[in-house]
Amino acid sequence: MSKKAEEIQAKQSLEKENSNFSKTGYSNSRLNRHIMYTPEPKLHFDAMTIVGNLNKNNAHKLSEFMSIAPQIRLWDILQTKFKAKALQEKVYIEYDKVKADAWDRRNMRVEFNPNKLTHEEMLWLKQNIIDYMEDDGFTRLDLAFDFEDDLSDYYAMTDKSVKKTIFYGRNGKPETKYFGVRDSDRFIRIYNKKQERKDNADIEVMSEHLWRVEIELKRDMVDYWNDCFNDLHILKPDWSSLEKVKDQAMIYMLIHEESTWGKLERRTKNKYREMLKSISEIDLTDLMKLTLKENEKQLQKQIEFWQREFRFWE
Repeated sequence: MSKKAEEIQAKQSLEKENSNFSKTGYSNSRLNRHIMYTPEPKLHFDAMTIVGNLNKNNAHKLSEFMSIAPQIRLWDILQTKFKAKALQEKVYIEYDKVKADAWDRRNMRVEFNPNKLTHEEMLWLKQNIIDYMEDDGFTRLDLAFDFEDDLSDYYAMTDKSVKKTIFYGRNGKPETKYFGVRDSDRFIRIYNKKQERKDNADIEVMSEHLWRVEIELKRDMVDYWNDCFNDLHILKPDWSSLEKVKDQAMIYMLIHEESTWGKLERRTKNKYREMLKSISEIDLTDLMKLTLKENEKQLQKQIEFWQREFRFWE
């Protein structure tokens, strides 16, 4: 093959690859840029809540099993309710028929972080606890992206109008950013995971930086776990690249004085949101979408494991 033919083939291959990216809605130029700058994040489910119903017979059987199982610490036991922690406090279990009937909701709840459970513990929990429930399903899923990068200097915003709260560390830099309110169907946290572990005397993080983008989904939003942050942008805007001094000043103020957004009309807000995106060489949410797409099948297997009778994922 001639050199010219090789160049044409390489160009066609690149165009095809870019076409595939554009079909998924990702920005090709941004993806290429931040693949150079930022390592791909690690992605996993960080918390799960499964609810379901125990019929009278299964409630009795489960209560008897839990009262003698060494893996379980049981308390608050009555005919119509019990509470328990299992597998060295890694799992919380609650059954309350009276409260469920009064609130017209399912009567049993199981909460856990799948990352803290071994393969054998997952199988034990599924077979000995969750399989007793009928009409079961998820009411909470937390999707966590871990970046070995310092995100304190990134600017995070959403296209939707949601409450944004920022907490600063001792160095004056942002350490935690919240989007939404805790009880909403979607609650986003961006925080310094390394500092959190240090504050909690948890496991020492060896990498220089560890930041987490965590998306907490509840109720109906759990069904959209693989399409839940299209409105989020985690940007590195270069305000100085703008030609007009007026725009530079406004963007700088919007970045550093969040309350300024509340003084703008809707059309003006949209204008400056688009301007922020246009002057940002990196939008980490593009990389998050790519990571999610690459891991979607594996994550779906995890969900199906808890909901159905099938073999554990490989």
